[in-house]
Amino acid sequence: MKAQVSVKQIIRDFIYIGDQLQELFEGRNEYLPIISFITAKEYLDEDLNLSFPKMKDAEEATGLKSHILRKLLLKMHSEIFTYERKLNLSFKKVLYHFYITYFDHSCQFTVDNLTHLPRVGDSISIPFVSALIPINYFYVNDIKHDFENNTQIIIITLKVGQHNKYFEYMKDRALEHREISFRDTYQLDEDAIKKIIYAKSNYR
Repeated sequence: MKAQVSVKQIIRDFIYIGDQLQELFEGRNEYLPIISFITAKEYLDEDLNLSFPKMKDAEEATGLKSHILRKLLLKMHSEIFTYERKLNLSFKKVLYHFYITYFDHSCQFTVDNLTHLPRVGDSISIPFVSALIPINYFYVNDIKHDFENNTQIIIITLKVGQHNKYFEYMKDRALEHREISFRDTYQLDEDAIKKIIYAKSNYR
């Protein structure tokens, strides 16, 4: 049985690719009111703290009746995301966000152009953040990819020290055995996680 697609969620999803919709559906005037509505506000700007719009908001702004709005949204969505899709998304811009934390110290900066993407475990020296981080010896702890509008955002998290493959193995094992949670891996620092997993008698 084919799962029902939520038109409310389609509106939210389209907000994340709003800049691409204008290009994807160029010249197709029936979709113009919907695209204009989706791109009218900067919903993704965290500083503005805007709530995502509801179907009623879309109906009022576009002047389209509910059943027509629903039909158009589903048609647009199917042209991008179904097996029979006709349109391809394009993320032409790349931004690299670096995040570093060390006890009470933290630093973040963005890079527009990076010749080589570092891998998890790579050692990195960044001499220009010493005013915020009193140590210049880092390793790549995590890499995450986000996609927003026409931009691929690569989030690179660095930690002070050297990558410890054994600790990563022990952490993955503890996750598998549910001795720690994924929330723990984000909320607890490395020392706190080590205390939990190395306290288990079978790990000694």
